[in-house]
Amino acid sequence: MKRVYWVAVGLGAVVVAVLVAYAVFAGVLIAFDVASYSSDGVTVSELDYEDALDRAEDAGYTVERVGSSGFHPEGIDELDAELGPEYEAFRVTFDHSETKRLWATFYADEGTTVVTLFADDARGEFTVDDLPPDEWLVDRFTLLFEMDEATAEAYIEELKEDVRTGDPSEPGAGTPELQVDEPVAFRATYDELTTRATAVNATSSPGSGWHEREYYAGEERLGSIEFVLPRATVTHEADGYTYRVHLDYHGGVEVDAQTRATRTFEEEDVRAVFRQMFEEMGIPPETVDHLQLEYRGSVW
Repeated sequence: MKRVYWVAVGLGAVVVAVLVAYAVFAGVLIAFDVASYSSDGVTVSELDYEDALDRAEDAGYTVERVGSSGFHPEGIDELDAELGPEYEAFRVTFDHSETKRLWATFYADEGTTVVTLFADDARGEFTVDDLPPDEWLVDRFTLLFEMDEATAEAYIEELKEDVRTGDPSEPGAGTPELQVDEPVAFRATYDELTTRATAVNATSSPGSGWHEREYYAGEERLGSIEFVLPRATVTHEADGYTYRVHLDYHGGVEVDAQTRATRTFEEEDVRAVFRQMFEEMGIPPETVDHLQLEYRGSVW
């Protein structure tokens, strides 16, 4: 009987420990759970970006200027005027055809560019035959980077060798990439696309700073350049509530707010706070009425 008793005690202790662990875990989830509002982005015409940030600082808000992995090309006056003196080039793409593309993504802090190849018409495992022709790749590499043809050919051979010897089951095997440590010839690339293009399609995501230009020659898409505009986050914290205004150089505005999930969080009150922030930042207060707010009562 003693053995049965101690077995029962042991099982009971295990059950209690499991229940305590679940209770602690549930408590952690509740303690860190937040409710939030987020908005779409809108553009406020003729908004002075720098003045809005100065006003935010004068009002006592925290202003954080947000960067990207890209870099600022020097000496392109028209882009400085259109996109701001601190815009960054983030990615250049070239289209070989409707199904084969080259992406060059810039990582300025590391001094490298990651070149990725896409082939939407590849069937099965990606092979060397799915790459664009060598002549086209050499032409794009020597345009985009400060390198001669021999250096470009060496990089392309390295890419091919990676495709030949790589494990096709590895993530990303269908989109081979290569790290290039050569200086970027952005001005030459920009001039090439703008000179050849007969039409340019520009799109932006207000408040995020993302801005893309697609270049077309007739019906043919030549490629695109993705930029990041100067952008900043203005934060106001009060009584356990956090309110953020995301602002970019083109007057793009989006907002978000959050607090503990256990607290009341009414949309009318949230809009009232943002209306006050906008007024102090020099943003027309009625802009709040044009924002679509989405509520999430929990992150779990």
